[in-house]
Amino acid sequence: MASKKRTDGPRPSREERRQLLLEAAVAAIREFGAGASMEQIANRGGVTKPILYRHFGDRDGLVGAIGEQYAAMLIDRLGATLGADAPEDLLWHTIDSYLAFLEEDPELYSFLVRQAAGSEAERMSSLIDAIGRQVAVVIGDQLRTAGLDAGGAEPMAFGIVGMVHQAGDWWISSRTMSRSALTTYLSELLWRGFEGLATAADRSGTPADTPLH
Repeated sequence: MASKKRTDGPRPSREERRQLLLEAAVAAIREFGAGASMEQIANRGGVTKPILYRHFGDRDGLVGAIGEQYAAMLIDRLGATLGADAPEDLLWHTIDSYLAFLEEDPELYSFLVRQAAGSEAERMSSLIDAIGRQVAVVIGDQLRTAGLDAGGAEPMAFGIVGMVHQAGDWWISSRTMSRSALTTYLSELLWRGFEGLATAADRSGTPADTPLH
């Protein structure tokens, strides 16, 4: 008897299958919440748990793979807002863009932050570092344009990113105010700090390239 001819096209490669399982995992987390089980994730991907483990090793491996994809998307989103507006608007839109990204996928964010451990926690820290470095470049440019000392751009950037990250983590759990309200509170707090820096420089007559003390 002649064998049945395949009509469904070539089988996906291992990498393509892995990406499909990642997409299924994200869909399961959105459906079942941050506590989605590996069984629920496997079922959503149409595979058994052993096959899921074969692609990701264990739950931490899956968290790490999702985290890498999440980080790349977030950095792309923030990169699109940097350097496009007047300084005050730039600050507001960058904070709002970060909070909007959290708001779009609160269960996925919670899954990554609450369950990250070991190397996965380090990846989350690396994400914050990457954002901090991007923001430092923009702050340095803005300070130099304003004729101010840019030597503190990096610690300022990491302070800003750390504050916004922690505030966003609180907000995504409590939701006691709108995203717009939180963005405005944070941007006004930060902007007044920059205004104070400029005012102090004006009063002291400190040259732009001289550190402020």
